[in-house]
Amino acid sequence: MSASLLMLLGCFGLDSLPMRDKGLSEDDTGGTATVGGLEIDASAIDFGAVALGDTLDRSLVLTNTGTSPLAVDLTLSGDAFEVSTAAVQVETDAVVTLTFAPATEGPYDGILTVVVDDGDTLDIPLSGYGGEGGDTDTDTDTDTDTDEPDGPVGHLSVSPTRYDFGRVDIDGASVTTFTVTNTGDEPLLISDVRTSAGVWTTGGTISLPQVLAPDSNKLLEVTFAPTAETTYSGTVTMILEDADASEVEIVVEGEGVDLCDICSPIIDVDVGYAITDFSSWFGLTDERTITIDNIGDMDLTVSTVRAFNDTLATCGTFTVSGFSGPRTIAPYGGTSFSLSYRATESCLDFSIPDFDSNVLKILSDDPSQPEWEIQLQGTGVFL
Repeated sequence: MSASLLMLLGCFGLDSLPMRDKGLSEDDTGGTATVGGLEIDASAIDFGAVALGDTLDRSLVLTNTGTSPLAVDLTLSGDAFEVSTAAVQVETDAVVTLTFAPATEGPYDGILTVVVDDGDTLDIPLSGYGGEGGDTDTDTDTDTDTDEPDGPVGHLSVSPTRYDFGRVDIDGASVTTFTVTNTGDEPLLISDVRTSAGVWTTGGTISLPQVLAPDSNKLLEVTFAPTAETTYSGTVTMILEDADASEVEIVVEGEGVDLCDICSPIIDVDVGYAITDFSSWFGLTDERTITIDNIGDMDLTVSTVRAFNDTLATCGTFTVSGFSGPRTIAPYGGTSFSLSYRATESCLDFSIPDFDSNVLKILSDDPSQPEWEIQLQGTGVFL
């Protein structure tokens, strides 16, 4: 059983479990300690006897009992002791590693000082013995004792255990979510999540190292981003910090394809005949149909179609009908709307683009031509 899991199990009071790490006895940690909204799974740590030249690691689990992140600073005093980090941000759980590496024979003492949010402070006594002697009971240090009961254990399950992302564009990505659950009766420590290739990346609510309590779950997001036109198969592996250094594996697969040649929407507007020259006789409306085509190979979104009339010389009015945006046009598809002109007197309406006078504007997400403008002219005839 690893030292990391022993510390984790100690958080839940499992003092009856056999201790197999060198130099550890059943009373080598105090229970739990709290400081400033932070719960620590040991109030004192005795590393026991460690042979000169060897090292022994202990994992210390920090649990945030509140709802806001906690900034935690860690400092050590005393020879032969080291801590894996001097500062850590604790969202829910965090794990830090303490190391005992005696250089000379004899007893060692130290203090781990924990400061939470630059305020509350806690000192955790550390002790150990360099060499094979000392007062610490090391009778449990035996690799041949295989008849001891393992005790309660955690069990990690994942759903689903296999996923096919299907066909994904080589310039795109696809994401799916897996539910990771501890179905056992003891906590689990997920120390790492590894993927078999760079086309698979992970995220979600798992924050490594992740302590997973019994009957609790986290979400693991896996992203497939193929880089070539080929079939991919691989694994996503969760590494557990337990007695057997267990691994839980997810099988993933997918195909990288080139779904586009242009990889862009392209707008094209068909104005029909004489779209710039409307005629309104005796107040009748002259109406034309305008078609918007997407000649690209990605969706085109048309957000606005609007006629801008002359606000000074208003002898007639251009009006758009049959369009309510935004409207999405599939590759090589099209849509249409109506543009009409009606005059109220004999006159000429001509376009002045610099002043947005008598122009039709079509706005879209075509990256090369986001604004399509058409100049309009209308003639009103009254005898």
